[in-house]
Amino acid sequence: MKNGIRMSRYSDKLLRYSKIPLAILLSVLLTSFQAPPSLVEQFSFGHFRNARGISVDPIGAIYVADTGDNLLMRFNPSGDSTGEVGGYGSGDYQFDMPYDVCADNGVEIYVADYNNNRIVRFDRTLANVASLSTHQSNDDSKRFGYPSGVAISRLGDLFICDDENIRIVKVNTFSTVERTFGGYGEGEGTLTMPRQISIGPNDDVYVSDKGRVAVYDNFGNYLNSIGDGILKNPTGIGIGDGILGVCDSDMLYFFKLDGTLIAKFSGNDIFGTKIRHFSDVSISGKRIYILTGSRVVVAKANFLG
Repeated sequence: MKNGIRMSRYSDKLLRYSKIPLAILLSVLLTSFQAPPSLVEQFSFGHFRNARGISVDPIGAIYVADTGDNLLMRFNPSGDSTGEVGGYGSGDYQFDMPYDVCADNGVEIYVADYNNNRIVRFDRTLANVASLSTHQSNDDSKRFGYPSGVAISRLGDLFICDDENIRIVKVNTFSTVERTFGGYGEGEGTLTMPRQISIGPNDDVYVSDKGRVAVYDNFGNYLNSIGDGILKNPTGIGIGDGILGVCDSDMLYFFKLDGTLIAKFSGNDIFGTKIRHFSDVSISGKRIYILTGSRVVVAKANFLG
């Protein structure tokens, strides 16, 4: 009798499921199964000596700051070289350890020229347009030195990691230092080792700092931190598709912009390749561009929208 009751209940369940259209049933089953985060190499390119910064413009051109060879290099979306400028020196087309590059607005390319204490601006043809340096200023509130990171907001404001004074410098569209923030004595917002900078979709400012990524609004007011207790010494960061990528030596992390950890990868976790050290990361479209010291790895992620 008990077996008869069990069979009857089982038959009732089968009958109920049989009335659900197959397409809907498959959709429910598939959405209930969530694959673990993955990165799969699509291809790689480049032969750099010690690359530190990468940026992808809105049409897919890829720019790399190769610190070891003092070069700014440009590639098309397929990874083919389309131009370069540089060489050691302090002239208009020379660098002394370019640490970072920003091409986010698709019109201008900004390079953080570390040992020359300046930000150099190029157009899309790699022609030199201008440079910005305040290292000789007598006004401490205007001076920056040894810039390690640079980013531009949608409004055209530049944000610079001032490695000499351990703070962020905001430069307005008139090439004037408007304010500094993150310096000594700013409580939770005080930076200890700012390395790179990225701008979020709401013009919030994300700064890689020792043990965290510090977040500020566009006016330099401290908002919160991401990665506390997870990150150690993050360097390169990139934002795209509402996701923050963070390079932390031999680990690559991805967070939602609210601070939720989405995924983490060691150099052995990326299908198709092995990476010893993560230098920088850029997220553009459905691709993730991972910069190592010697090449760019273009990967596909299953956790992008």
